[in-house]
Amino acid sequence: MKRSAWCFVTVEWREKAPSDPAPPQSLCLSTSRTPGGGILLARVGVEDARRAMVLDEHLAVDADACRDRRRLECADVVYGSLPRPLAEAVRWLADIRAASAGCCLAAVPLIDGGWAAAGGKGPGTVVLACLVPPEQWLFVSCLHAWLVTGLRLSELEAAYPQVKVLSASP
Repeated sequence: MKRSAWCFVTVEWREKAPSDPAPPQSLCLSTSRTPGGGILLARVGVEDARRAMVLDEHLAVDADACRDRRRLECADVVYGSLPRPLAEAVRWLADIRAASAGCCLAAVPLIDGGWAAAGGKGPGTVVLACLVPPEQWLFVSCLHAWLVTGLRLSELEAAYPQVKVLSASP
């Protein structure tokens, strides 16, 4: 998935994954192993709210790639694109949240797999041991939408997140 230093992201709530062809640069996150659990669909860009149940629209910034300090300060979602060891990730999350006034959620992939995230009302850092690879940065936007619905990051692990990468048909 092509990575940008920053972009606007829309996250929709769906009962099921959209049928192909799916838009480029999108990611589906199933929130349950059982049918009816729902799908979070994150895509780059702002969508027409009449077409779907839009949960969240936000500015997402890759702190490892963005050199524009103003965008980092305004971002709702800040993520790292470089995997880190857990101890370093915890320090990075604390530093980035302190430096980014608008940041509601920060997340970074871990070297050993999974993601570390900080945001919402929950204390500290949550480690999500899901099988979401580092290049699937739209996962972090799904985490933000999860928080917008009033849930905690620690509750996501119990939801068995499963990612389906969608791609446009040729």
